[in-house]
Amino acid sequence: MNDLNPPVVVAPSEIAAAFDSICLAPDALEALEQSARASDLADLPLLKSGEWARFSAEVHGAFAARDHLIIKGLPVSAHGATLLLTARTIGAAFRTYRGGQIIKQFTMSPWTTELSHTTREGEFHTDLNTESVSPAITAMQCLEPDPGAPRYGVNRVARLTDMLTFLAECADAKTLHFLTQERVTMLNDRSLSSWSGRAVEGDVLRYHPETLRAAARRSGEFVPALAERIAGVARAAMAVSAPFGLERGDVLLLSNHRTLHYRGECSVVFKRYPTEFSSRSVFILHAGRERANS
Repeated sequence: MNDLNPPVVVAPSEIAAAFDSICLAPDALEALEQSARASDLADLPLLKSGEWARFSAEVHGAFAARDHLIIKGLPVSAHGATLLLTARTIGAAFRTYRGGQIIKQFTMSPWTTELSHTTREGEFHTDLNTESVSPAITAMQCLEPDPGAPRYGVNRVARLTDMLTFLAECADAKTLHFLTQERVTMLNDRSLSSWSGRAVEGDVLRYHPETLRAAARRSGEFVPALAERIAGVARAAMAVSAPFGLERGDVLLLSNHRTLHYRGECSVVFKRYPTEFSSRSVFILHAGRERANS
């Protein structure tokens, strides 16, 4: 199997300088989100430049190789504007949330069980898997790395093709059948949205252990076999992925259709117990479709 580490692209100094001038202004995020909602981000002079074309081509090449990559060398804006502009390299049709916001910030806390904020270890999953059409791209920028890195806050990305090959080669027919042949239901307990179908349809994967468990609980049909299948997927994903960390400013772009992603247990350092602490903080956004390399 090829190198499991994510490809890395280092942003050219010209691109980093352009990001500085665009993204570090106090109203940068509001302006960029407004442009993105109106689908006119392409009017930015930067996105018409030769430097941007070369940068985007390099990002596309790395992304095509492994369905995910890390971009280094970009500035960090306190409100996340850098991530929105960076995601424009491979993403289009950005998903909006409450109030029309595109960027969300997740800060890990020891006092919550929310999957996006908890310091507990996560599970391999795709994002927004109960929606009728799941987003094609997940983008993340590290604002503050885990204070316990590299032991804590580890990331992993597992490609669908690698997992299916691993399951076939290790003769785990039950897990392979579960992913590719069985009809499953996933339920979001909070919004009550649900989706039913095969976890793998063509080259699109949607999967989350929590939404599978929630649907099983709701139907009253939770059985040990589901736990075994979830464990089988986790074994495969772990076997075909490598741990990596994100440093301040690093951008992770991944296919939400062709990969599963995972975050390990996180840590905190208390400044004043129990409410003031430093912890991992990231910006997140989702794009509805993948942009073709032009």
